[in-house]
Amino acid sequence: MKVVFYIGHHKVGSTALQTYLAQNWLRLAQAGILYPSVETRGFSSNLERALGAGDSAGVDDVNIREPHSALAYKMMSEVSEHRRVPPQFKRLPGSGQMLAAIQNQVRRLKPDTLILCSEAFANFGQVKPALIKTLCTAFPGASFEIYCALRRPDDYLISWHGQRLKVGEKLEPLSHGGAAGYFDNIHFNFRTVIEPWIERVPNARLILRPYDEIIAAGGSTEDFTRQLSCTFPEGMIPAGRANTSLPRAAMEIARCANHELPPPQAHALVQYLLAGKGLDPVKNRDVELFGAPVRTEMADRFGPIHDYLSGLRDGAPFFADYDDLTRTAPVSEGSAALDLLRQIRPGRIAGAEGTAIADFLAQHEARLSAPSSAGPSLKARTDG
Repeated sequence: MKVVFYIGHHKVGSTALQTYLAQNWLRLAQAGILYPSVETRGFSSNLERALGAGDSAGVDDVNIREPHSALAYKMMSEVSEHRRVPPQFKRLPGSGQMLAAIQNQVRRLKPDTLILCSEAFANFGQVKPALIKTLCTAFPGASFEIYCALRRPDDYLISWHGQRLKVGEKLEPLSHGGAAGYFDNIHFNFRTVIEPWIERVPNARLILRPYDEIIAAGGSTEDFTRQLSCTFPEGMIPAGRANTSLPRAAMEIARCANHELPPPQAHALVQYLLAGKGLDPVKNRDVELFGAPVRTEMADRFGPIHDYLSGLRDGAPFFADYDDLTRTAPVSEGSAALDLLRQIRPGRIAGAEGTAIADFLAQHEARLSAPSSAGPSLKARTDG
């Protein structure tokens, strides 16, 4: 049996891929490819399909769609007091029971290929590398493939910044301290993602993919299925788009809202910005979120990491557009935010009863319109 570990990274299409694998569970199982469940909701869904319901598009339950994220987070929470299982994963058994459940499915279904897929696996090397060995030893005699997708660090940090803003976190601007907070962890030092897996699974086939090549291949599901050494069945249900991102022009508005508005109002505004109905923000590629000094520091720090990644690809530059890391976009964050603020109509925001959101938007528009507001970012309070 071959075991495939998809280890992320974050923000490279993992949600779409997990959706694709989950909603095609029966087709895959019939073709000898197992995307195993880890708890009762997943088992019930699979049983329903096997008894005649068949596969169908859309998987709303996160435990069914992302079972191996549930496993990964549970494993980390059991070895680190600083790690908690995200609240969307509910009523999980212990990780030992989850692994036993996977082993039982393997024993009964006898797949040719087992796929364990979660961006959370990217954290194992940083949290506790021994977790990698725990996973592998659960499948004695198996061969292994490790698939990892990586995004150029500036694009990645912007996407990760937006993801955190979507869930209401109170962050510093990337241009003023926010980027530096990532320099020593997996969100910037990609070597800490890859190297622990290489060291602990030395005979694995490593599939290391730059994000631009994944996009050129058609997306995360298309690239993943092409790169593995197994044949996926015909007639699979496409995943569609998942995990919509905030426009870059909206990120500083959302960041300030998380600091200055009560959580329900901040959430309502962020959802409105995500939907984008009636809004025409400055194009993402034209909005600068870091500034030249931060970009220069990122390039200096990431240079040795890029050399390491390139060495794993026979010395060719891992990111073909790596030099763009130091290129600043033409529109400042503040200018892009002001342009978007002038388009927002508070009355169209669901849950915007009262004046809090309208007052917040008016204050920020006035602040950015003032002659003294020059600079790449809004001067929001950061005292939480």
